[in-house]
Amino acid sequence: MLVAIETTLIYTFLLGSLYLLVSLGFSLICGVLRIFHLGYAYIFTATIYFTWMFMSVFHWGLVPSIAAMLVIQAGIAIAIYKGLIVRYIKREEIIILGLLFVAIILEQSALRFYPIQTGVYLETTVIPGVSKIGQVTVSNQLIFAGILGIVTTGLFVLFFLKTKLGLAVRAISYDIYSSRLMGIQVERVFMFIMVLVLIPVILATLAIAPIWAVEPSMGWGYMIIAILVSILGGLGNIKGTIMASYIIGFCHSVVGFVIAQPLYMGLSALIVVLIMLIVRPQGIARSETVW
Repeated sequence: MLVAIETTLIYTFLLGSLYLLVSLGFSLICGVLRIFHLGYAYIFTATIYFTWMFMSVFHWGLVPSIAAMLVIQAGIAIAIYKGLIVRYIKREEIIILGLLFVAIILEQSALRFYPIQTGVYLETTVIPGVSKIGQVTVSNQLIFAGILGIVTTGLFVLFFLKTKLGLAVRAISYDIYSSRLMGIQVERVFMFIMVLVLIPVILATLAIAPIWAVEPSMGWGYMIIAILVSILGGLGNIKGTIMASYIIGFCHSVVGFVIAQPLYMGLSALIVVLIMLIVRPQGIARSETVW
């Protein structure tokens, strides 16, 4: 019984913190741009396969390859904003479908050039080995990913609370029209958010790449987690996202590590979110502003 409690607490923290990284960007897109980003999955795939491309084709080191990947990802985000979101700002269905197509195109491209049997592997391990916490053995890299999630989320919160640009983002998420009247350059803030949301996703992907499965369609599973967390927490609300991440983490830790039925981890989260939609459709927190 004690082992089950320890396992639940440890993995709730670790998975919940990791899910924060995975979901933070999606929540921001929903809260600021008011877009349900169905192309969010492409960021995970692009992080792995662009980095691997520079390493395998150009024989660059890991750090230069990651830097080049960041440049490409920022370029894609800006292109999506200027070429799709700005052009069809009043046609949400076109934006959603366009974002979905971007994710599918990148996934299929990765599958074409780097199929699963290629054995793509990024050596982004920061802390190798395992540690024993109480009676539970945990990967040190997963511990690092959990701590990274907490630190990154804390920095994002400080950004929204303590900086002028963060306050501008909060103002836009609350009322875009009043923000324009106050002189906030909404379009620039939108483009900034499109790039900003890349950071937690890229950090999460690089942190878990050495310990979890890497394949071209990996982004869809993580996007589903991001969607469930955002819906449960209240679309676009960071406070709700934080709480929802640990609730989903709790469900996954109990089902996957205590009951030892990992195939039902996704189902358990779906049931929790469905119950929340029935009881409290707006989620844990109201999505009136990002914070």
